[in-house]
Amino acid sequence: MEIKEELIKIIAEMEPGKPLPSRPKLCEKLETTRTTLDRAMQELEKEGIVYSKSGSGTYAIGILKGKIDTVENWGVIVPSISEDIYSLLTRGIENIACRHGANIILCNSDNNPEKQRCYIERLLLSGVSGFIIVPIISYNVEVSNILYGTLLKSNIPFVLCNRSVEGIHAPTVRSNDFYGGYIATKHLISKGYRSIAYIAETMYSVSIERCQGYISALMEKGYEIDRSMIVIPYEDQKCASYNNMKKLLQGEKKPDAVFCFNDKVAVDVCRAVQDMGMSVSKDVGIIGYDNNIYASMNHPPITSVSFKSLEIGEKSAEILVKLIIGEKLNSNFNEYLYQPTIVERESCLGKGEL
Repeated sequence: MEIKEELIKIIAEMEPGKPLPSRPKLCEKLETTRTTLDRAMQELEKEGIVYSKSGSGTYAIGILKGKIDTVENWGVIVPSISEDIYSLLTRGIENIACRHGANIILCNSDNNPEKQRCYIERLLLSGVSGFIIVPIISYNVEVSNILYGTLLKSNIPFVLCNRSVEGIHAPTVRSNDFYGGYIATKHLISKGYRSIAYIAETMYSVSIERCQGYISALMEKGYEIDRSMIVIPYEDQKCASYNNMKKLLQGEKKPDAVFCFNDKVAVDVCRAVQDMGMSVSKDVGIIGYDNNIYASMNHPPITSVSFKSLEIGEKSAEILVKLIIGEKLNSNFNEYLYQPTIVERESCLGKGEL
């Protein structure tokens, strides 16, 4: 152990990746035997302080100013890291975690309450310092309260992203979905579209807030609200957006533009318009939401609302750091909103334009 402590002092003055002196030289410098030195090196390798290359030597992994007794871990639970908005959000969290010397343990809930519950319990048992969670979409308040009540009872700090949970008071960082729906609809109006529909995948808080923004923009302009143009299914169904758009185009009153809940819906709506022999933008303007790869790779590329996922992730992590160190937040109102913006492409240039 004495030799190990002496080695730590030597490594603390080294740059990461630099080779340590040879074993014979270290034995001479530390006045010890090769057997004792090898045992000390084995301990340091197990602790991740050094690593060995066969036939090359032993190298320092990082600059150490002394032993680190504990490493801070944060639990991060998102619906699916494969979705652009969550990969960017996670990147924002990681930016702040790296700055504070913390690790993140990333879990995918797949919007499954049982899976999210298991992850919360497992991470609590592993001793994480805090959580950042994108809550599952749940229609059952009781299930939600049980799910997050475990966190409240544990007294472990946690921050919610993208959406809040009814009955759970916790810091929440999200995009202003009402404003996003408002500016998306205003953008379509500014391009000359008049009969504007709204299509979502399923009914929950975020899809409703975006719809409220859509309605407000229409009312502000003095347009009549046609409820038949608002399509928000109670449950997510396969090909629902595509089929619902076809029904609207086959109806007596046809939309000349659509505000879509997200870019995935926008791609399906775009395909439905083209399959009906109509032109996107010229006949039907389309605007999506999230500004992900679905929008930019579509033909034509789809105008979309940027979600600010990276910034939301960074802000969530900054709040979590404050909670972990016991710093009080500035206000009892701990809802943090980011204003979305429009990213213009070719899907809604105006009626008669392509």
